[in-house]
Amino acid sequence: MKKDLSVEYAHIYSNQKIASEQTLSLKLLSAVKAENIDSQISLVVMVDDYSFPDPTFNYSEFTQWLNEHDHKPNFLIRESQLIPTCDEVIKEINDNELTDELESYIKNKKYPCSLFIASWYLIRLGAIENPLFPQTEVANRLLNILPQSFKPYEDKALDIILKTRFDSNVSSIENRYFDGRSI
Repeated sequence: MKKDLSVEYAHIYSNQKIASEQTLSLKLLSAVKAENIDSQISLVVMVDDYSFPDPTFNYSEFTQWLNEHDHKPNFLIRESQLIPTCDEVIKEINDNELTDELESYIKNKKYPCSLFIASWYLIRLGAIENPLFPQTEVANRLLNILPQSFKPYEDKALDIILKTRFDSNVSSIENRYFDGRSI
């Protein structure tokens, strides 16, 4: 049985320390919890260990900080763990031009943020399975608490989903932005 809502919050890069972005995200999460008091909520966190990898990132310290602030995640994933799902999403795209663009970008650079985001959303909605993501955390709706600077990548992710057979899932995705920066 799906949960009502999956909330992503406290997004962090592995080369960052806990800062005001994560703290503000927790404040917004408190408001979301209050708004959805009668809902079953899955709390999820993604650590971007792909864009700016840093093997010294302390996952235990980060998780402990979240716990101490009463926002323990149900699930935490590293962005690099989504690569197999990204490949699966590319196979689902029904626009040859977009497929070629993504494949070329991956070949010449690396996986783009928008593809990771699209994959992450489809996993959380249960459209695509990822063996690492527990089915007990799949939800009917997504709410993502993110810095405003992420918006262009989020929009591109939705465009990717719209070019798949999972296009109807876009209406189940909401982003709440706050003033913040990304790297």
